[in-house]
Amino acid sequence: MNLNGKRIRVLGVIDLCVSQNERSQGLGSKLLKEVDAFSIGRNIDFHLLFADNMALYLKNGYKRVENRVKWLKINDELQMTNGIGHEPISEIMIKEVSEMSWDEGELDLLGYLY
Repeated sequence: MNLNGKRIRVLGVIDLCVSQNERSQGLGSKLLKEVDAFSIGRNIDFHLLFADNMALYLKNGYKRVENRVKWLKINDELQMTNGIGHEPISEIMIKEVSEMSWDEGELDLLGYLY
């Protein structure tokens, strides 16, 4: 990805799910600890995800950021590209896992919004 013209290396966390009858037992936090362990020594700057409910992620060291985001808009139903999205998004959560710090500004996903 690209943050304000600077290349960043991101591990995207997509669709972290715990069955409803298994929630509140620490499984989400265990999964996020596995993501942390996986990232060690892998040249990753940030973990990045989009969340409506941020409580689990805040509890596990993530922080909410708001950036103007650019991404490739894809219509999955029609299997076609609809153009480029470019707007502020406030549901972004990141965890810094290198010496690099996150900046406000423009985040180019260099692909689709996941």
